[in-house]
Amino acid sequence: MQNMNGFSERIFRERYAINEMEMWEDACRRVAKIISSPEPIEKWQEYENIFFHELFSNRFMPGGRIWYGAGRPKGQLINCYVLDCDYMDSREGWGRVVSDSIIVSGTGGGVGVNFSKVRPRGSEIKGHSGKATGSVSLMEIINAAGEVIRAGGGRRTALMFCLNHDHPDIIEFMNKKLDLGQINNANISVMFMNESIENFLRKVDNDEMHNLMWNGEVIHQIPARQMWRSILDNAIKCGDPGILNGFLANEQNNLSYYAKLNATNPCGEQYLEKYGCCDLGALVLPRFVTKNGHLDKRQLGKTIYAAVRFLDNVLDVNTYPLKEIEENCHHVRRIGLGVMGLHDMLILLGMKYSSSDAKEFTGSLLNFIKKNAYDASIDLAIEKGQFPALNRSMFIESGFCKNSLSEGKRERILRHGIRNCAILTIAPTGTTSIVSGCTSGIEPMYAAAYRRRFRSGDNLQEEIVEHPLFSKLKSENDQRALLFESALDISVEDHLHMQAICQYHVDNAISKTINLPKNYTGDDLDRIIRKYISQLKGVTLYRDGSRGESPIEPLSIEEAFHLSCKEGICDI
Repeated sequence: MQNMNGFSERIFRERYAINEMEMWEDACRRVAKIISSPEPIEKWQEYENIFFHELFSNRFMPGGRIWYGAGRPKGQLINCYVLDCDYMDSREGWGRVVSDSIIVSGTGGGVGVNFSKVRPRGSEIKGHSGKATGSVSLMEIINAAGEVIRAGGGRRTALMFCLNHDHPDIIEFMNKKLDLGQINNANISVMFMNESIENFLRKVDNDEMHNLMWNGEVIHQIPARQMWRSILDNAIKCGDPGILNGFLANEQNNLSYYAKLNATNPCGEQYLEKYGCCDLGALVLPRFVTKNGHLDKRQLGKTIYAAVRFLDNVLDVNTYPLKEIEENCHHVRRIGLGVMGLHDMLILLGMKYSSSDAKEFTGSLLNFIKKNAYDASIDLAIEKGQFPALNRSMFIESGFCKNSLSEGKRERILRHGIRNCAILTIAPTGTTSIVSGCTSGIEPMYAAAYRRRFRSGDNLQEEIVEHPLFSKLKSENDQRALLFESALDISVEDHLHMQAICQYHVDNAISKTINLPKNYTGDDLDRIIRKYISQLKGVTLYRDGSRGESPIEPLSIEEAFHLSCKEGICDI
């Protein structure tokens, strides 16, 4: 791996090193040794070496929990989980979901919950002559538990709270985070589960009423247009709620014959059945660009095969926080192989992120990754056996498999089976991409350089932080430095279009932020989002400045080329 800079090395040491003496090479050997342990004894050393070289070269970057947990007692290597929501309409059910959330969060795992089974506020409670306090009350309890876990010195609790768009508490839910101090440990999203977004938008256009339902009964009606504008306007004001297209996710569900997907993990890239898990890792895309500026498909294919095997092994070495999670994860063997550094790769190949050439190339790249990842899982099934919940004939006629795989791939699955129910996702790869010195997921870079303000003792200071690739190209007078675009330089439509291109080739979902300019309105967003929402399993929106003044200020390309501070630090 290239030398880490000061910031990336600090992140590695603070987050992932097992002790203060562990170097990058040592960490790669530690993780490779643990993750190769499920292999037959005669192949153990072979795969330990393969995994080590993929990690050390930084061609493959496992999720942060794998780096942190591998080799620790009772290592918990999974990023996130979704809990069972079927039992939540009782006091006992509330107690159970709170308990499960605390247990999972306490091991460092994120938690996703769909609260739509909770009876709405004001409903009668039979036998107690009382009124229900509703789904948002339960969210507040779990959020408060997360505060205690964080205050106790643990990892910051990561939560996803979602509610179906036809639940009677939906307006209270959507408005909860307009006050930025409310349920601030959770991302919140409106889930379109029981109706397609296309059908709902027809009601919006026809100015129809939208039914809010509980147990098959209409409790209340609101104008569909009001509901839709509240979603968009609130997202513009404070970044929440997100939009989850659960209807599409279940249409594309490879396990539609076996289990419904009812919620996502906190960042939204993994739709999961109850007790499902996020077993994550990413291909570091700029590592596959040759010095001559070409894509090394041969090496990329080899790394995909190693990464699929690696993530499949994680399921066998992980220590699970709940027995139900362990049983389900071994039954479906879901993994989530993604990418990071797409923007870096495009620049190295001579393309602007927003260009039509970049979009065409990205579609071709994701198609290549998809084909190789599915072949790798099929070959694993031949060697180790298919996932236990597999019904081959139903699987190849389900969801993504039917709609996005070639006939040849589906015939291979019918003949040999497949090891994993789903294989691909695109996670945000926050700190792992910092360690790798590249952009996260499929996101464009925030800026080629930015000014970060911070306090050091009594002094307010600032530093200029440059993206590592920009720094390198600028210092070499490489003309590719002129290809850099920031997230806000790229149009909202280009953000959405890139996500839609990738989603076609990804069997799970994609975590991507759609950056909106400061002056963006609900009308602007309505016009653009309708073109893409039916193709996307989820949308996260963030308007510049909507969460208060940021300590990070992006520099223009012109400033990035000319501004600097001595040793990167300036007093102000």
